[in-house]
Amino acid sequence: MTVLPLWRRGRRDAVAPAQEAVTEIREAVVFSGGGSLAAAQVGALQALFEAGILPDLVVGCSAGALNAAFVAVEPSPRRVNELEHVWRGMTRELVFPDNRFTVARRLAARTDHLYSADGLRALIADCVPVVDLADTVIPCHVVTTDLLAGEPVWWTTGDPVEVLAASAGLPGLFAPVPLGGSQHVDGAVCCPVPAQRALDLGARRVWVLDVAQDFHGWAGDTMSALDVLLESFAIARSHLGRRIPVTAAGQRVVTLPPMPIGRHDLRDFSRTSALLAAGREAGRAMIAAELSTAPLPGASAAG
Repeated sequence: MTVLPLWRRGRRDAVAPAQEAVTEIREAVVFSGGGSLAAAQVGALQALFEAGILPDLVVGCSAGALNAAFVAVEPSPRRVNELEHVWRGMTRELVFPDNRFTVARRLAARTDHLYSADGLRALIADCVPVVDLADTVIPCHVVTTDLLAGEPVWWTTGDPVEVLAASAGLPGLFAPVPLGGSQHVDGAVCCPVPAQRALDLGARRVWVLDVAQDFHGWAGDTMSALDVLLESFAIARSHLGRRIPVTAAGQRVVTLPPMPIGRHDLRDFSRTSALLAAGREAGRAMIAAELSTAPLPGASAAG
C-alpha cells in the first residue's frame, strides 16, 4: 500500500485514495468519546464480532478514536481481544502521568496544558503500528476540533500518533496538536458522537457505541477548577451527543443501550473490568434487538 505524505489533509471531507476502493459499506461502527468510559466500547465490539458483524468502516472520536484505529489495523476477533488487554493495562498514571505539584506549576506558569501527553502518545504508537492512518485494513475516520477555526476536521490519513493524540486531547489537560497549519484539540468538543459521518459516507447500517449518552457526573461538593472543567465538558458532550443523525433510504442507526455505570470520573481506569462487562452485555442486547427485526444487510451479519 502506498504511504501518503505525512500531513496531507486535503479537503475537510476528503477520503484517502487507499480508502476509495470501498464501494459498499454494509456495516459501520462509530465510537464516541468518553475517556475511560471507552473501555465499555471494547465489550460491545466483542459482542459484534461474536455475532459475525464485521465492520467495513470505523469512525472515532477522542478515546473512541483509539479504539477505532486499533481495530481498523486488523478487524478480527483476535485483535479485539488484544484491545481488551490494552484497556486492562491502562492506568491514570499512564495516561495522566504528572503529579499535583507538576500540574500546579504548569497552572501557575499559564501553559496551554496541565498534563504531559507522552504517555498517551506512547500508548497510541504501541496500539496503532502503521506509518500512516491510511494504511489500516479498513477505512478509519477520525475527528479533531480545529481550535482556531472552531469546527470539526476529519482525518483519514496522516501520522496516527499526531492525529489520535489531537482527537483525544482534552482541552486544557493536554496541549493542542499542530496539524495542517492549525491547532487541534479533542474531537468531542464539537462532534462527540460522529454517527453522521458514517451515514454521509453511505453506510447501510451504523452501530453507534456511545458510552457518554448519559451524564455520569462524579464530583462532590468540593471541586477544584479542573474538576469543574471536566464536569462541564462531560455535560456539554452528553447534550451534543443527543443530536439525531439524518438517514437516507435504506440506512439504519443502531445505538448501544444505556449502561448502569453511575458516577464516574473519565480519568478513572479502576473500573475497566466492570465497564468491559457492561459493554459486552449492552452490545449483546443491542444486537439481539436489531437482528430480531432487521437482519439486513445480512451478508456481514450471517455469522
